[in-house]
Amino acid sequence: MAYIHFAHANGFPAGSYRVLLDDLRQRHQVLALEKFAHNPNFPVDYGWSNQVAELSDYLQSHQFLPCYLVGHSFGAVVSFLTACRHPKSVKGVILLDPPLITGLTGLLFKTIRRTPWADRLSPAKLAANRCTTWPKDTDLVNYFANKALFKNMHPECIEDYVSSAVKETPNDLMLDFDNNVEANIFRTIPLNMGTYKLPKSIPATIITGEKTKVCKQKLIAPFIAKNNLEHLVVKGGGHMFPLEQPQHVASLILDKIDQWESQKQKSS
Repeated sequence: MAYIHFAHANGFPAGSYRVLLDDLRQRHQVLALEKFAHNPNFPVDYGWSNQVAELSDYLQSHQFLPCYLVGHSFGAVVSFLTACRHPKSVKGVILLDPPLITGLTGLLFKTIRRTPWADRLSPAKLAANRCTTWPKDTDLVNYFANKALFKNMHPECIEDYVSSAVKETPNDLMLDFDNNVEANIFRTIPLNMGTYKLPKSIPATIITGEKTKVCKQKLIAPFIAKNNLEHLVVKGGGHMFPLEQPQHVASLILDKIDQWESQKQKSS
């Protein structure tokens, strides 16, 4: 039985991934920090260094080391950076559709990201202006199910998102994932991923959605080559495939970790 930490995508608390995590917990011990960047000790900063520190602190405080790091989108990047900076604490890394800004796009974003124009290059503007309160009688599962980002998600995952991302107040329903934090995470995405390289001692796999619009092959090919990553593709999956096909993705993760654990036992 191995230790696994799962890091969520921006805006989606760890509870949103309950279906996937429940499958992982049948065979391994799993932790998942519920909401990154909501701890005042680890505010969002450029390059997400504080979120790397936040994850490292969380794992150490739970004595959950060494462990496998699995992350989706934002969480994938934080997991990768944590493995690079704290390699002795990490047994392996699985990256689920990480957003990578490289090449000319990276140069453009670096030039304008401290200006109002930056929000036009990322979902930050949408996050900053999103609806955060609803009347108490609102069917939020149905509300989100009709949003483009959620349209292909597993129904239980939408229910779990509502349960974990929304709280009830005396007067209304309120988003419990600070949308300003969400926007700032988008604004501060690392632009120096090309300067990092995983140690050869850490096995790593990147899994992308066949239909993703975020993690495209031409953007990730140099990253894959530099870090010697295995690349798997989820058929029919978009960027949110861990919440679209949670049980299939859990199976991929379990198979990969079982493979790595077996290899470690044979070499020991």
